[in-house]
Amino acid sequence: KITRSARNTGPMAGYTMVSSLLLVAAMAAAISLAHADKNLPAIFSFGDSLSDVGNNNYLPPGAFKANFPHWGVDFTGGVATGRFTNGYNIIDILAQHMGFKESPPPFEAKTSDTLTGVNYASGGSGFVRDCMNGTIKQCFTMWEQIDNFKRTRLDLQQRLGTEATEELISKSILAFSCGSNDIFDFFTRYNAESVSRIDEFVANLTSAFKEQLKELYDLGGRKFAIINVAAIGEVPPIRLIGSDVRNLLNSYAQKFDGAEDTMLKELSSTLPGMKYSILNAFNGFKDLVDHPGEHGLKDATSPCCGEIHRIDTPPFVDGTPCSPEASLCSNRSDYFYFDVSHPTQSAMEYAGEKFYSGNLTYASPINLEQLVEDET
Repeated sequence: KITRSARNTGPMAGYTMVSSLLLVAAMAAAISLAHADKNLPAIFSFGDSLSDVGNNNYLPPGAFKANFPHWGVDFTGGVATGRFTNGYNIIDILAQHMGFKESPPPFEAKTSDTLTGVNYASGGSGFVRDCMNGTIKQCFTMWEQIDNFKRTRLDLQQRLGTEATEELISKSILAFSCGSNDIFDFFTRYNAESVSRIDEFVANLTSAFKEQLKELYDLGGRKFAIINVAAIGEVPPIRLIGSDVRNLLNSYAQKFDGAEDTMLKELSSTLPGMKYSILNAFNGFKDLVDHPGEHGLKDATSPCCGEIHRIDTPPFVDGTPCSPEASLCSNRSDYFYFDVSHPTQSAMEYAGEKFYSGNLTYASPINLEQLVEDET
């Protein structure tokens, strides 16, 4: 039953309705214009701790989390949001280059604000990694992240309609940061035997990623930004173990990156409209590690938060992880590593700039800016 006060009566009723509609239209136009020059409505982010902005906060105790100090010490308000760094992570940085304030919100926050994208990334995840440690769920697998994207897509269809949703997704960037955890797991499992198994492993890992990309393509994705595997042999614990392991892990990363490159060339040639940019983390981050002084860094081998040192017996390294009780450097912009494996915001700002507008050394076959602006 509609009461008299709720009816469209009186001389101001039509004016009020028109004013409201004009306000909604103006807001929609403002949202559209904010990214019109980039032809980019949204970002959908998948991957691991390089990109996680808080999804793991919603997992049970025992999961990989970064929602406590000193994580986030340089984030707005010094809040530990679940990002595995001192401030913004790589997806935040890339989102800023693309005209957004920061990464879209984490899927697990169940926000209704999905029109500019969603972040599904989960610290500890991989292309094939099992996220279970006994009965404890430690992360969201890549296939779970893709299932969550399907839920977002369905929600958008219900709100916008099928055609508008298809257009939004096709123009959006689907970003990936993944693979390093898979390689670490493989090496830990096989150790010395890994040398004879690496080709088979890389083939399986590449095949899994190919199937995931095809699934997202079938769901409407057309623009893919893929952060390849960085020089994982350079992380502080591996450097302390020795050059043999360091060089081996770097070679494994390069082998996968090469196979991934080949797979993407072949896949894009068979999927009409698929465009991609490989954001070369191996080159981008290794620049900083090899030549820190040239890029304003003073320490590219030790963590800012926590401490690590070599010992004479397996596992040959020991130390204190990043935690509220751990030591914290005051000059975080001087460091490459915030903890024993994750870059600082400063390091990611350098890499992000190269990924967005750099040459073929840092992004290929086109950079992220060119991918965003591509309208073909």
